[in-house]
Amino acid sequence: MKKIAIFTLMLLLSAGIVLAKDYEIQKKAGDLNVVVKMDKNPAVMGENGIDVTVKDAAGKEVTDAGVKVEYSMPAMPGMPAMNYGAVLARNKNVYQGKLNFSMSGPWNIAVKILRGGKTVSTKFSVDVQ
Repeated sequence: MKKIAIFTLMLLLSAGIVLAKDYEIQKKAGDLNVVVKMDKNPAVMGENGIDVTVKDAAGKEVTDAGVKVEYSMPAMPGMPAMNYGAVLARNKNVYQGKLNFSMSGPWNIAVKILRGGKTVSTKFSVDVQ
Protein backbone atom coordinates (compact mmCIF):
# COMPACT_ATOMS: atom_id res chain seq x y z
CA MET A 1 0.00 0.00 0.00
CA LYS A 2 2.84 2.37 0.86
CA LYS A 3 4.45 1.77 -2.55
CA ILE A 4 1.17 2.59 -4.32
CA ALA A 5 0.81 5.83 -2.33
CA ILE A 6 4.39 6.89 -3.17
CA PHE A 7 3.90 6.01 -6.85
CA THR A 8 0.65 8.00 -6.98
CA LEU A 9 2.29 11.01 -5.33
CA MET A 10 5.23 10.89 -7.78
CA LEU A 11 2.82 10.63 -10.71
CA LEU A 12 0.81 13.65 -9.52
CA LEU A 13 3.94 15.74 -8.94
CA SER A 14 5.35 14.94 -12.39
CA ALA A 15 1.98 15.74 -14.00
CA GLY A 16 2.00 19.13 -12.26
CA ILE A 17 5.44 19.89 -13.66
CA VAL A 18 4.42 18.89 -17.18
CA LEU A 19 1.20 20.93 -17.05
CA ALA A 20 2.80 24.07 -15.60
CA LYS A 21 1.89 27.09 -17.70
CA ASP A 22 4.25 29.67 -19.09
CA TYR A 23 4.44 32.97 -17.21
CA GLU A 24 1.92 35.43 -18.67
CA ILE A 25 1.00 38.97 -17.69
CA GLN A 26 -1.28 41.54 -19.32
CA LYS A 27 -0.58 45.25 -18.91
CA LYS A 28 -1.48 48.61 -20.46
CA ALA A 29 1.12 50.85 -22.12
CA GLY A 30 -0.57 54.11 -23.02
CA ASP A 31 -3.59 53.12 -25.11
CA LEU A 32 -2.00 49.78 -26.10
CA ASN A 33 -2.72 46.39 -24.54
CA VAL A 34 0.43 44.35 -23.96
CA VAL A 35 0.62 40.60 -23.27
CA VAL A 36 4.00 39.30 -22.12
CA LYS A 37 4.72 35.56 -22.06
CA MET A 38 7.90 33.96 -20.80
CA ASP A 39 8.72 30.34 -21.57
CA LYS A 40 9.68 29.50 -18.00
CA ASN A 41 7.53 29.86 -14.90
CA PRO A 42 9.17 30.82 -12.67
CA ALA A 43 11.90 32.56 -14.64
CA VAL A 44 15.32 30.98 -14.09
CA MET A 45 18.94 32.10 -14.10
CA GLY A 46 20.24 32.04 -17.65
CA GLU A 47 18.29 32.33 -20.85
CA ASN A 48 14.50 32.80 -20.83
CA GLY A 49 12.42 33.26 -23.97
CA ILE A 50 9.99 36.19 -24.08
CA ASP A 51 7.06 36.89 -26.42
CA VAL A 52 5.27 40.23 -26.45
CA THR A 53 1.94 40.77 -28.21
CA VAL A 54 0.79 44.36 -28.66
CA LYS A 55 -2.81 45.33 -29.51
CA ASP A 56 -4.31 48.74 -30.10
CA ALA A 57 -7.42 50.06 -28.35
CA ALA A 58 -9.64 48.39 -30.95
CA GLY A 59 -8.01 44.99 -30.28
CA LYS A 60 -6.06 44.88 -33.56
CA GLU A 61 -2.54 43.45 -33.33
CA VAL A 62 0.19 46.05 -33.77
CA THR A 63 2.94 44.96 -36.17
CA ASP A 64 4.53 48.33 -37.00
CA ALA A 65 6.25 49.02 -33.68
CA GLY A 66 9.71 48.63 -32.24
CA VAL A 67 9.71 46.69 -28.97
CA LYS A 68 12.56 46.75 -26.48
CA VAL A 69 12.77 45.11 -23.07
CA GLU A 70 14.95 46.58 -20.34
CA TYR A 71 15.51 44.47 -17.25
CA SER A 72 17.38 45.29 -14.09
CA MET A 73 18.15 44.22 -10.56
CA PRO A 74 18.61 47.01 -8.02
CA ALA A 75 21.88 47.45 -6.14
CA MET A 76 22.34 45.40 -3.01
CA PRO A 77 25.02 45.58 -0.31
CA GLY A 78 28.32 44.65 -1.93
CA MET A 79 26.79 44.48 -5.42
CA PRO A 80 26.11 47.20 -8.00
CA ALA A 81 22.84 47.47 -9.88
CA MET A 82 22.57 45.30 -13.00
CA ASN A 83 20.93 46.69 -16.15
CA TYR A 84 20.38 44.85 -19.43
CA GLY A 85 18.34 45.32 -22.57
CA ALA A 86 17.02 43.28 -25.48
CA VAL A 87 15.49 44.43 -28.74
CA LEU A 88 12.72 42.03 -29.75
CA ALA A 89 12.31 40.82 -33.33
CA ARG A 90 8.86 40.66 -34.91
CA ASN A 91 7.77 37.17 -35.94
CA LYS A 92 4.35 37.49 -37.60
CA ASN A 93 2.24 39.23 -34.92
CA VAL A 94 4.52 38.55 -31.94
CA TYR A 95 7.72 40.27 -30.85
CA GLN A 96 10.22 37.68 -29.60
CA GLY A 97 13.57 37.63 -27.86
CA LYS A 98 15.65 36.27 -25.00
CA LEU A 99 16.35 37.62 -21.52
CA ASN A 100 19.47 36.35 -19.78
CA PHE A 101 19.18 36.71 -15.99
CA SER A 102 22.62 36.62 -14.37
CA MET A 103 21.43 35.78 -10.86
CA SER A 104 18.37 34.76 -8.89
CA GLY A 105 16.19 37.26 -7.06
CA PRO A 106 13.77 40.06 -7.95
CA TRP A 107 14.15 41.66 -11.39
CA ASN A 108 12.32 44.71 -12.74
CA ILE A 109 11.22 44.51 -16.36
CA ALA A 110 10.15 47.41 -18.59
CA VAL A 111 8.61 46.79 -22.02
CA LYS A 112 9.08 49.86 -24.24
CA ILE A 113 7.08 50.24 -27.43
CA LEU A 114 8.07 52.78 -30.09
CA ARG A 115 5.34 53.53 -32.61
CA GLY A 116 4.76 56.62 -34.71
CA GLY A 117 7.61 58.51 -33.02
CA LYS A 118 6.04 58.02 -29.59
CA THR A 119 7.31 55.66 -26.88
CA VAL A 120 5.04 54.08 -24.27
CA SER A 121 6.07 51.57 -21.64
CA THR A 122 4.79 49.22 -18.98
CA LYS A 123 6.59 47.66 -16.04
CA PHE A 124 6.37 44.47 -13.98
CA SER A 125 8.60 42.30 -11.79
CA VAL A 126 9.64 38.67 -11.81
CA ASP A 127 11.34 36.60 -9.14
CA VAL A 128 14.10 34.62 -10.84
CA GLN A 129 14.84 31.20 -9.34
